[in-house]
Amino acid sequence: MKISVIIPSYRPKEYTIACLEALKKQTLSPEMYEVLVILNGEREPYEEFLQQAMPSNGKLLYSPIASACSSRNMGLDKAQGEYICFIDDDDPVSPTYLEELLKYARPNVVSLSNCFSLFDDGHTEKNQFTMEYERCASKGEQYYVHPKKMFSVPTMKMIHRDVIGNRRFNNSFPSGQDALLMFEISDRMDKVRFTSSNAVYYYRQRTGSLHRLKFGKHCSKYIRLAWAYTKLYFGHLGSYNTYFYITRLLASLHGLIDFKRG
Repeated sequence: MKISVIIPSYRPKEYTIACLEALKKQTLSPEMYEVLVILNGEREPYEEFLQQAMPSNGKLLYSPIASACSSRNMGLDKAQGEYICFIDDDDPVSPTYLEELLKYARPNVVSLSNCFSLFDDGHTEKNQFTMEYERCASKGEQYYVHPKKMFSVPTMKMIHRDVIGNRRFNNSFPSGQDALLMFEISDRMDKVRFTSSNAVYYYRQRTGSLHRLKFGKHCSKYIRLAWAYTKLYFGHLGSYNTYFYITRLLASLHGLIDFKRG
């Protein structure tokens, strides 16, 4: 098995069907990848809903913990693939997505895709990830810190399972755990390479999908994240790139400032 696609799903709806349909239409042979959907939280009536939509190479798992990161951790524990690919259950991908990511992925190379925001009315727009793709894609194979914004999330990429190893998402953070794990595994990353612009991850913008926290809790979250980055960096001095560490701290500060302005 070459690829394990890991999809956490909480209270799935029609957008989840679109995500799974997109995986059924991949140009890559179904024998080369598995689709692990982890239903979390409420089980019924969602389990039957997902069973009917699962691709032939899919497996439906269940976790009672309503948490995307716990579900991704379960997926990692069950994954059989040489490479790991995370997809959110409301995000479809283009037909060549897996094939192109696999084409450039290596044990020491994380492959990255193009990305657009997808809205409820069907139109797409560029976002910060699109801009990063346009800035870096033409440079070929490059050091992973160059397209640093791509590592604020686990999606839009394919990672060799040895890079992740036994590292897992930290469930003690309500958000931000994605970027934290990407930083934690960066000590085992080397190069990245982008696919062609035809391989696209569509990041769905859903009304009401953003979590709203009070400023005090939001502030505490970013302080804890900054401290977690710092413990990793200084606890394994020399293992993590200093520039990448500083950019993670600045990203935490930027998120706090943006929340305060909003």
